[in-house]
Amino acid sequence: MMKRLVFFAFMALSVLLQNNAKSDEQCNPEGTQSQMNACAIRDFNFIDKDLNRLYKKLMASLSSENQGILREEQRAWLKQRDPKCKKEANDEAEGGTMWPLLFYGCLEKVTKVRVQQLHQWKN
Repeated sequence: MMKRLVFFAFMALSVLLQNNAKSDEQCNPEGTQSQMNACAIRDFNFIDKDLNRLYKKLMASLSSENQGILREEQRAWLKQRDPKCKKEANDEAEGGTMWPLLFYGCLEKVTKVRVQQLHQWKN
C-alpha cells in the first residue's frame, strides 16, 4: 500500500513539473499572444511567491497585536486586488485574447507595490 502511495505521489509530482516546464517553454515576450500571456502568468506567479514568503516571515517576527493589524491589512488588500485588475483588463480587452496579459500584468504590478509596502513593516 505504501509503495502505491509513493508511486502515485511521484507520478503527480512528475506531471506537475512537466506542466511547469511546458508553461516556461511557451513564454516568449516577443512571441504570439498566447506566449506573451504565458510570460505574464509566470511573472505574476514569481512575485506572488515572493509576497507570500515575505508575509510569512514578517508575521513570524511581529507581536500578536501587530500580526492582527497586518493580517487585516493584507486581507483588505487581497479583497480589492483581483476586482481592480479585472476591471482594468476588462476596460481594455474584455473577452479578448489580450485579457490575460493585461490581468496578470496588473496583478504583478500591484503585487510588487504590496511587497514594497510589506518591506516598510520591517522598519
